[in-house]
Parts: sequence; structure tokens; C-alpha cells
Amino acid sequence: MRKQDNHREHDQYSHSLFYKKYINLLCLLFVGIIIFFPLASLILPDTKMSENENRILTQLPRFSVDSIIDGRYMKKMQKYTADQLIGRNFWIYTKTSIDRLMGKNSSNGVYLGENSTLIENFDPFPADAVEQTKTAINTFAERHPDLNHFFMLVPNAISVSDKKLPAYAPVLSQNDYIDGFTAGLNEKLTILDPRPVLEQNQDQLLYYKTDHHWTTLGAWLSFQGVADAMAIKPDPDAYTVYPVTHSFSGALVSKSGYLTFATDTIDVYVPKSGDTYSVVNYVEEQKKSPSLYDSEQLKGKDKYAVFLEGNHPIIKIKSPVANGKNLLVIKDSYANAFIPFLVPFYSEITVIDPRYYYDSIDALITDAQITDILYLFNANTFFRDTTLAPVLNDD
Repeated sequence: MRKQDNHREHDQYSHSLFYKKYINLLCLLFVGIIIFFPLASLILPDTKMSENENRILTQLPRFSVDSIIDGRYMKKMQKYTADQLIGRNFWIYTKTSIDRLMGKNSSNGVYLGENSTLIENFDPFPADAVEQTKTAINTFAERHPDLNHFFMLVPNAISVSDKKLPAYAPVLSQNDYIDGFTAGLNEKLTILDPRPVLEQNQDQLLYYKTDHHWTTLGAWLSFQGVADAMAIKPDPDAYTVYPVTHSFSGALVSKSGYLTFATDTIDVYVPKSGDTYSVVNYVEEQKKSPSLYDSEQLKGKDKYAVFLEGNHPIIKIKSPVANGKNLLVIKDSYANAFIPFLVPFYSEITVIDPRYYYDSIDALITDAQITDILYLFNANTFFRDTTLAPVLNDD
């Protein structure tokens, strides 16, 4: 009996000793991870661009006493360490996988919807920031009363494809924001509203399942829906549709961290008529192209850049149309799939992206002999961006 007790005590001691070693090893591993990864991230060269997320990553902030005092330095440092963390994509995917096991259906502002459809949440800036943009647009219209002004806010999938959202997803109404903004615009602006035609065709694939952009079909249907207001008469049978890739995995996959095997097809609409030859001039890059599409972009991560090679500060598109109508498009990336449908109706189209354009817009209007202006933005970007007002104000 005594031997059995001693044996039992020895086993308990061995188990206790093994458990302590196990806990100590886990603690050392945990501390090592906490120290190693941030330290290695600081030592190794910074990554400038995330191809997965299609965005520029935060770089090491410049130290100054003022930035320390007002808190700017620490805020930037937090963003820097998060962006430059070694194995960033791995940690994102790991966290998202754990969240899914726990029943969570959103990650980093992206909902996991029906049939693995990823839908970006609508998270607008406060009203005062948006009001500055509205004032700038109205003032600009007053400053150029001789031009035809068109304004188009495109709803996102969270509005049009809301039936694919998870049950009880807490989302704001994009329609309320769009209606509230356009109601306060100067009467000189003609409001182009693509929502009726998008809602009528919501059973079709109007938005990509893995990306925040609309599909070429969504852009084409919207163009037909707003053409009358622009005094344009499109031919519904003017294009042949060609799929250029079936393996598009968009930015929402990387942003959310959701492991989805779904991919999207990107279509381009090629005019059946052979007399629509255009020359695209990428001004700052000093490069010209005979096509509105760049197939080389299909080899990279951001395949949506097949439209006009993605975003640029300024592009000039010259068409063979000799009607004296010159259009200025002030836009975000949603316009890239829409602009090809405008080309047959203007002699020249000048395209600027206010996020990257810093020259005088008034001088541009004079030099390019602009007759029409089209603002074209998607609601998610428009209500979270403040770059338009400085451009219109010529600041």
C-alpha cells in the first residue's frame, strides 16, 4: 500500500513538473513572438505596397517633439507597426478563420454574405466633412455657369445587393445619404441616378463577389439608365462582350482575410463598329495607348486595372468623333469601367482623379476647351474622401 502511494505521488509530481515546463515553454514562446516579430519588422526594410490589399502601406513616421506632444507620432506608429508586421497576411487570415469558427460574419469592415459574396460595409465620414465637399461642388458650378454639369453617385453592393448580407447585419442606408447629398446640390447640376436600373436588375451580377467595384454589366446598364439625362442615345446592341479573365480575386478577399475559393470573371465590351478608334494619353506618365484596356494588368493581382490601367492623376482620351463636345470626368475607380461607354459621344474626354491630381482645374478647363463635366463616384469612397474639395477650390 505504501509503495502504491509513493508511486502515485511520484506520478503526480512528474505530471506537475511536466505541466510547469509546458506552461513555461508557452510563456517563453509567447514572449518571443511579442518581441521577435515587432523587432524584426523594425529591422527589416519596409514594404511600400501591399499587392493583396492594393494599397500603399504606412512608412516609418518622422520623429518630432511636436508630434509626440499632440499624439500624432504614436497614432502613426501604431499604423506603421500594424502595416509592417512580418507575416501580416498570415495573421489576418488566422484571425478571420478563428472569428468564423466563433460565428462572426464580418471582418475589417467586410461582410461574408450569401454564396461567399464579400460586401464592404458603408462607413461614412461625419456630416461636416461631407458638407465641405458639397459646398465646393456648388461653388464650382457657380464659377462655371457655361458648362453642363452632371453628378452621379453610384450605390454599392451593400445597398443594391443587400439581400445577400448576413441576417441582422447592422448597416446604414446609403440611399438616405445619397438623397440627402444630392438634394442640397446647386440646380445647375443634373443629377444622374443609376439606382432604378440597378435595382431592376439586381438578380444579375452587378458587383463582383470578391471586390468592391461594380462589374462591367453594372456599368453598362447604369450608362443606359442615365444616358437620356446626358442627351445621349446609346445603342443597346453596340458591343460584343468578351470575358478576359475568370480568376479575378479582388481587394475584399485581402482586406477581410476570408479564405474564399470564389473568383470573378471580368468582361470587356468591345464596339462592333470599327470606327471608334481612340488614343489614350496618360499625361504624367508620358505614355500613349491605342486601347482603353490593358491586358498586361490581367497578369497581376489588381486585374480590375485592365480598365484604363487603373487610377492616374490625369488621362486624355481622343476619339474620332468631331462634335466639339469635350468632357471632363472627375472620378474614382468606378468610372474606369464606365468611361469606355462615353467615348463614342465626345471628341475628347479628360479624366482626373482628385486623390492624385494637384494642378489647376480652372486652367485645365480652359486649355481642354471643356463643355461638359461629369462627377462619377461610388458612395463608399465619396462619403469617406475629402480630396475633391481642394481640387475644385484650386487650393
